[in-house]
Amino acid sequence: MVYDLATGDDDVVRVGAHGGWSFGVEYGFGDLAGERLADVSRNGVEAVHLHPSVDHPPATFSYARDGVNVCGFGIGEEVWRWGDQPDFLLPELVAAGVLHSDGEYARPEGESYLDQERHTLALIQSRFGLFLPRDVVENERLSAFVIA
Repeated sequence: MVYDLATGDDDVVRVGAHGGWSFGVEYGFGDLAGERLADVSRNGVEAVHLHPSVDHPPATFSYARDGVNVCGFGIGEEVWRWGDQPDFLLPELVAAGVLHSDGEYARPEGESYLDQERHTLALIQSRFGLFLPRDVVENERLSAFVIA
């Protein structure tokens, strides 16, 4: 299949499974996964969405369960949280040294924003058991679907 990302008309999603999670990697200009996360999580399913936002920071994280957008925030902007339970990961963010218990930044003086972002990504990875090796996404044969 040949797909021209320059048209922007459709998204391509590559799907697979690893470590007890199914995953999809979306290519294109849209963000269908983020918009439909609650729908994906119906009937007891958990769904985690990480949108790297390479061209327009910040990257964002969202978590949905049982058809509900539980929580989300920008990576590096964790003070602004949303969802039905915006403080769902606050204890983990506090334990990681990203935020204080009042939800304000806890970044030690001299620590870079990149270090704070690494702490946040590490806690997401640990909390949800997301250990997807790069090799799985880049080199394994995965099914691909075009979403119009």
